[in-house]
Amino acid sequence: MKLTRLLAGALLLVPSLLFAQAEGRIKGVVTDTHGTPIVGAKVILTCPDIANFRRELTTNDKGGFATLIVDATREYLFRVEAQGYQPQESMQKPKIGGQTLEVNFALRSLQEIQAAEQQKALEQPGLKDAREGQKLLEEGKTVEARAKFAAAVAAKPDLYLAWLALGDIDQKAGKNDDAIAAAEQCLHYKPEFPQCLALAMNATHAKGDKAAYDAYVKRYEVANPSDPTLYYNQAVAFLNKGDDANARPLLEKALAANPEYPEAMFQLGMVCFRAGETAKAKELLQKFIKTAPDHKEAATAKEMLKYM
Repeated sequence: MKLTRLLAGALLLVPSLLFAQAEGRIKGVVTDTHGTPIVGAKVILTCPDIANFRRELTTNDKGGFATLIVDATREYLFRVEAQGYQPQESMQKPKIGGQTLEVNFALRSLQEIQAAEQQKALEQPGLKDAREGQKLLEEGKTVEARAKFAAAVAAKPDLYLAWLALGDIDQKAGKNDDAIAAAEQCLHYKPEFPQCLALAMNATHAKGDKAAYDAYVKRYEVANPSDPTLYYNQAVAFLNKGDDANARPLLEKALAANPEYPEAMFQLGMVCFRAGETAKAKELLQKFIKTAPDHKEAATAKEMLKYM
């Protein structure tokens, strides 16, 4: 009987011994990609084999976490989350026999991911060519820049800014038909884009195509009614003919759009002076000098004020 009881007692020890051998300790650190600890990150453990198993840990002030897994014979899914960072997941199997498995995580910030995506986009055919073209243009290498912009729109036709740059280069080179064609391509992908309408206006004006120019002007007025340059340029055409009467309302519109537009301020001051409106002319010219003291017409304005 005594022997029987000893055997029974020995058998009772076996399950607890196996249970202890199946334990596994886990520890780790959560940092950013620069190695700086992330405090308060969530480390969530689940097990595909155990439906109701879930354990949530929070990293300490050194970014560390630790836990004990009772059944280290299975694999566990680690999901690490932190505000402002991309979550990270990893399947891990703890070490059996009370040993410690060390699992570290380096999370990428959302800003890093966004920057990487932007850089990847910039390296795509078309965008890369356009960026290189802009750099060449800034260096004064117009011919090389044009080739890059042409390659950009060939690879990615919807790059309306590349069409704009291409057309601007052509217009300045006197290739007005090519410039108009580029402007139209720009407007196809970016309807009524003011800069492309302005390009078309410049090219049609240079060609002497008044009908086409007037049509683009009307479209530009609708697309960009607050641009004082539009009214000023129209006023200049009348000023060159000595027609102050028609120039004046256009100069006033330019100043209504931008009260500190220096060219319109000076010219309206001169129109008022010629009309005998000395007080108004003086006010405008004084404001002009104050607003644009280095303007090429500043000296003329100062001289005119001597007679008022």
